Amino acid sequence: MLRLAVSRLDRDGRLLDYTWERTEQAFDRRVARGLHTGLSGIYAFEYSSLATITRARALGLRVAYDVPAPEPRFVQAILDREMEQFPELVTPWHRWTAEREEERIARRHTEFQRAHTVIAASEFTRRSFAPAGLDIAKVRVVPYGAPPPCALDDALPRADAGAPLTVIWAGTFSVRKGAHYLIEAWRAGNLGRHARLFVFGAVELPARVLRPLPDGVELRGSIPRAELMAHYRASDALIFPTLCDGFGMVATEAWSQGLPVITTDRAGAADLVQPQRNGLLIPAGNAAAIRESIEWCLAHRAELRAMREASLATAARWQWSDYRRALATVLRAAGFFPPP
Repeated sequence: MLRLAVSRLDRDGRLLDYTWERTEQAFDRRVARGLHTGLSGIYAFEYSSLATITRARALGLRVAYDVPAPEPRFVQAILDREMEQFPELVTPWHRWTAEREEERIARRHTEFQRAHTVIAASEFTRRSFAPAGLDIAKVRVVPYGAPPPCALDDALPRADAGAPLTVIWAGTFSVRKGAHYLIEAWRAGNLGRHARLFVFGAVELPARVLRPLPDGVELRGSIPRAELMAHYRASDALIFPTLCDGFGMVATEAWSQGLPVITTDRAGAADLVQPQRNGLLIPAGNAAAIRESIEWCLAHRAELRAMREASLATAARWQWSDYRRALATVLRAAGFFPPP
């Protein structure tokens, strides 16, 4: 509640970042004080658990550690290259967090090292820790689940060959998600002549990068999840050109509503992409590739529509119930609790 209140007052993200760090560490210390030998283990999360992990190891408890994002120095290197190439993207928030990054990386690495088992949502995330010299042999990959798929009839909006292509963005519109490359692609290809882009989520790109908005682009802000699901069903494709994402649950949400996904080779969810069956896979950080993917969709409307059935099948194959069973199996094998 405190962070929500601060977010409404904070103009550039620095106060929110400071509040987030202090509350995370206070929570960590409080949990650590409550540990006891009657427990079989703990399930810890990235950056919020160093005191708890340290206390658990002292008590002889097993430690599972969840890493939802790739290795932090790997991520930072990607963002640093973007800031060097596009100085107009640098904001006070980026400068603030850059000053604290090494300390935060060291904390995350210590948490990783002290865990017995590490849980990642994708092979991309698991592999990213190897260059840092961390032991990826103890990392187990358990992909996130998809929402229940809708009926095929609901996933097939009325066909209108003359209507503009409707592309949807869901989630934070930021540098890390590749939003600046999408804006560049939309401008360079003059895609607004034949397509519309609806952006749902908080916008973190500087106004100097966004303005003037290219034709056909609408920033609609955050909306309730039920409304977002309806927009998935009414759209032609999801665009998710992330530069670095541990998974990207917007992809499984889109597939659950029969929507093909255009994403990059740096999204964990890329493990599930079947090119030209349930979406398109493009290189990260490449505006030309984004433009070409949209142009392919414009030229292949029938094939794009046919992908909706395979998209639903992708979601149906791996539900949250499958995630829970797989996670329980991993933890049981690692000795966190006895077999049933």
